[in-house]
Amino acid sequence: MIFFLVTGLFISELISSRSAENQSLNNQSDDQQTIEDKKVESQKATNQPVENKTDQNQTVGGFSFNCDNTPNKPCQKLVAKHQGKEIEIEPSGVVWSKIDSKAIIVNDNYNDLVTKNAGHYSIVSFSLKDNSSTIPVTPLLTPKQGVDYPLYDLEGVTLLGDTIYAIGSLALHGKNPERDRWERHQFVKMSLIDSKGELKVKNISHVNEGWKDFRNWLISKSGYSWTGEQTRGKAEGNGINVEALTRNTSGNLVLGFRGPLLQNESVLALELSLPSSKEMTLVQKSVLPQVKSDKILQDAPKGLRGMAEDPEKPGEYYILVGPKGYEKELIVLARWNSKTGELSKVSPLPPGIVGEGVVPIGKNKLLIVDDLKQAILIATEN
Repeated sequence: MIFFLVTGLFISELISSRSAENQSLNNQSDDQQTIEDKKVESQKATNQPVENKTDQNQTVGGFSFNCDNTPNKPCQKLVAKHQGKEIEIEPSGVVWSKIDSKAIIVNDNYNDLVTKNAGHYSIVSFSLKDNSSTIPVTPLLTPKQGVDYPLYDLEGVTLLGDTIYAIGSLALHGKNPERDRWERHQFVKMSLIDSKGELKVKNISHVNEGWKDFRNWLISKSGYSWTGEQTRGKAEGNGINVEALTRNTSGNLVLGFRGPLLQNESVLALELSLPSSKEMTLVQKSVLPQVKSDKILQDAPKGLRGMAEDPEKPGEYYILVGPKGYEKELIVLARWNSKTGELSKVSPLPPGIVGEGVVPIGKNKLLIVDDLKQAILIATEN
């Protein structure tokens, strides 16, 4: 592990892009009323979904990183080898397991892995104890599980107790409609076990019983009102595109969306309760104001790419924010207070790092995984 610390990049000016009040749950017209405190209490009393408020605060702070993705201070690289050959993985989400103190990541390139008979590398683990420039990864799935459970396009992962939750993008493919199948729209869970010193999984199933295609459930049964543009839109446009998943101290799961963006280009997150019987329920909608900075392109809308709750501060999340489309632009790490809406400590990642997963690994320490070059870096909160 490389432990050189570089000075965090600070934001010189943050400009608020939205008002102090959120949009209502339907979010389909400009003249809809915002939720007042009385309404929130009424919703809580009747178990209706509650919508979080945000304010206009975006404060400057920062994170520092142990590498800067340059030849002089390179980041460590994850390496996957199957049948003696190195194979490419694309880390898109990360969670920390206290079992053996290992990180677990999901990869979004199952369609490539399966052609190499390596579909079981869609979920892998690795140890941070290795200080070398490259770190080997180990698949959690068996080769048979990799075939039996085609986990295409996984984008987010979290851990609640000894249960792993992993979700696909739920997006419509921009170029090939034939790929818009249930295999890319799954939300699965599995039990994490220690098998002879290695992390493995068992009892893989869908989170909502009877709903292999979680996209269909999200559109028709979640209780959130989607527009036609959002349900028909592609991932590259303003369609549904999940890229972040975390659990919170309430025991619920939070989905973070790269798209669609809402009014004023604000960002959507949905908190869902775990199913008491067969299905989940919507607890609340949160709207994150758009990150503004002179360090990143002003004209490129930015959505969530990763998120994880701060275990020491319930309701506060570490978030990765990046382009909604495929613009070449810096990814930003920040802290988000879901109760006040405040964004703080907004810090661009080192150039060339496409961070798509973030997780706390100790006091003031975060692990970030990169989707582009299989890199990892450690962020220290200042």
